[in-house]
Amino acid sequence: MKIVKHAFTVSLLLVGALAAAQVSATTLEVLLKTAFLKGADVASSTQSLQTARSDLTKLQSDPTTLVVSLTQGQQAVTLAITQLNASRITVLGNVTTAYLNLYEAQQNLEVLTAQVALDSRNLDVIKAKLAQKNGTELDVRKSENTLANSKQNLANQKAQLPTLSNKLEVLLGSDLKGDLTVADPPAFKEVKYDLATLEKALDANLPSVLQAVQSLELATLNVKLADNDYTPSNTLTDAKNSQTTAQRNLETARKNGVTNLRDAARNVASTLEAIRIAQVSLQNDSDSLKQDQQRYKNGSISRVQLQSSEVAVFKSAYSLGQAQDSYTKALNALSLSAGLDISGLVAKLSGGAS
Repeated sequence: MKIVKHAFTVSLLLVGALAAAQVSATTLEVLLKTAFLKGADVASSTQSLQTARSDLTKLQSDPTTLVVSLTQGQQAVTLAITQLNASRITVLGNVTTAYLNLYEAQQNLEVLTAQVALDSRNLDVIKAKLAQKNGTELDVRKSENTLANSKQNLANQKAQLPTLSNKLEVLLGSDLKGDLTVADPPAFKEVKYDLATLEKALDANLPSVLQAVQSLELATLNVKLADNDYTPSNTLTDAKNSQTTAQRNLETARKNGVTNLRDAARNVASTLEAIRIAQVSLQNDSDSLKQDQQRYKNGSISRVQLQSSEVAVFKSAYSLGQAQDSYTKALNALSLSAGLDISGLVAKLSGGAS
């Protein structure tokens, strides 16, 4: 999200300092790389995978290992790989959300600063009208209150920046300095995916479903091992009961997984529609600004009216950026529900190593 900056004097004055401050700002990719390398959750999942692989190697090298134990060891490695991938997707979502929240706050300073400037000019105009006996003291008091409210909103936003920075620093394993500045996010791009394909892959990609699949596989193996003449019939009965339970649990896990996935997909679609609406609003306000710029040149409107149109464009651009950020967050939530990083950032920035 980046606020559209038109070439009008007031806007350039307002954003100049903030734009200069972002020269050394940190990009999302750098933040994600740091989180993947230093994040506690990813480190824990990586350690679990290493342990599972080590245990499996021992089982495979032991000639006395029975088939059930070997199967459990193999399942443990497969599940650990899936859980590591899920941890990375979770980190992707958490870091991106914290980053976008901080970035939106930084951008909102521009909008709020522009609003303060507009309200200040409005107050000057109303005071001038009062001096000419073309306005009332009530008008002045109302304008002063509006300006005070805008200044308070700006102060509140500035005060939130350290907290938002801290939330991101926690995810990075960094010291809580509260002075982190983030750069513009990657340009908006719609990501295509096939929902039916994601649903079919839940058995392998989503840890909760995979666990249910593995439980059924193990229960089925136990039935096979107990279905003979030399095993007590009660053992076979118990194994079949466990198999039935595992089958029900798998069906429930699949239904929950599909439901969550479809809900996440609907949210993605909703954010896309919000983006389209925000784009139209920005275009409308931009067109109005062009008209007002011409009207100002012709002497049809005042400078404060033109400035009001400029601020409207600022706000529309900011709203569009928020809508695009919501799409990114929704896409990450969809990835988590699918157990697969749809954006491709996890494989790109973590190396995709398992």
